[in-house]
Amino acid sequence: MPAEIASVNFSQTHDTHGERRNFDTTTFISVLLLVAAGFLAIYSATYAAHMNNRFGQQLVFAAGGIAGMIVMAMLPVRWYQAIAYPFYIISLGMLAFVAVKGRMVYGHRSWIAFGSFQFQPSELAKLATIFAIGAYLSKGRDLTRLSSIAFVCALVLIPVALIMKEPDPGTAVIFAGLLIVLLLWSGADLFLLAAVVFPTLVAILSLFGETPAIISVLVSGAVLFFVFRRNLALTMFTFGIVIAIAFSTNFIYEHLHQYQRNRVQVVLNPELDPLGAGYNVIQTRMAIGSGGLTGKGYLKGTQTQLRYVPKQWTDFIISVPAEEFGFVGAVVILLLYLFVIFRGVAIASSVRSIFSSVVAIGIAGIWFLHVTVNIGMALGLMPVIGIPLPFMSYGGSALLTNLLMAGILMNLYRNRKVLF
Repeated sequence: MPAEIASVNFSQTHDTHGERRNFDTTTFISVLLLVAAGFLAIYSATYAAHMNNRFGQQLVFAAGGIAGMIVMAMLPVRWYQAIAYPFYIISLGMLAFVAVKGRMVYGHRSWIAFGSFQFQPSELAKLATIFAIGAYLSKGRDLTRLSSIAFVCALVLIPVALIMKEPDPGTAVIFAGLLIVLLLWSGADLFLLAAVVFPTLVAILSLFGETPAIISVLVSGAVLFFVFRRNLALTMFTFGIVIAIAFSTNFIYEHLHQYQRNRVQVVLNPELDPLGAGYNVIQTRMAIGSGGLTGKGYLKGTQTQLRYVPKQWTDFIISVPAEEFGFVGAVVILLLYLFVIFRGVAIASSVRSIFSSVVAIGIAGIWFLHVTVNIGMALGLMPVIGIPLPFMSYGGSALLTNLLMAGILMNLYRNRKVLF
């Protein structure tokens, strides 16, 4: 978090003209372009299968979401901080209800059903968690203290525990990434973050063999001992955890369920099971690669129109524009995502309150994590864990929540001079 934000005196009066700042047309148009790209992709992905009802449903969700986005952009910005903790508690209640009474979809008890309408509370819980962390940090908490970091971690781990009851490991991964983003932005002790990140990286690299494991352990040790230069006992304890993780990864891997090991193996080599666990990734790669530079034309993609790509309107929707509009089309979409993400970072840097800065960077972080993991899934660089592409993938809960987050970001821009 920028130093000037951390030093804000909240007893100051706010800028009386702050509430009348200009409407954030830039973010508004960029988000609408991504939603429009999603409409084109969903219509194409469901066209040959005669599943146009999904397109119609997405239109309804988008209409409600855009209306909600405009409302969120116009609300008094102080309301967000005022409702932060109640919002968080309500979201936890919804997650607890889902874990026990939720509707089962694709093997996950992740949904609350209202007749024919279904809603996934974990999507809204992401925003609620960002609000709660922003409200906590707005009180001037010192994130070089272990107690403050532990409280922020608890705010994330409680919804993660409930989400894993569904189970939904993909969303849990997003929460973990969000935690790191918020702690880094808010000035947390980098050594403590390294103590979390290094064991994770070592565990991942250990799956690729002994040589990557040894190299990652040595690099981690060098950074811990010679870069951070902290208390020797604490450094040795942290390095001991890194070594223990390196030696135990293969043991843990062998005790995973077979379907879990399959997903890991597919990331390392999809061709090991081309008709099973590797099928999704192989077909998606083929669709993306067959688009060439400018694509095959709208509604003319062979892989997608013949439905070789599973869930091509949800998790693997990027395969549709990549095949039909080629490398050029895919790059345009990625540039739009980069633009709205960096827009969020710019707003987080320009606002004058800690709460607003944390919320803005949290929203940008959510979008960055979703885009990175979703594209990584499509290219076979990450496990297939069911993460939608923001604004584009079919799904009412994700679309509504992302549009609400866009409206909040627009509000923070409009009130960027406000102190509260």
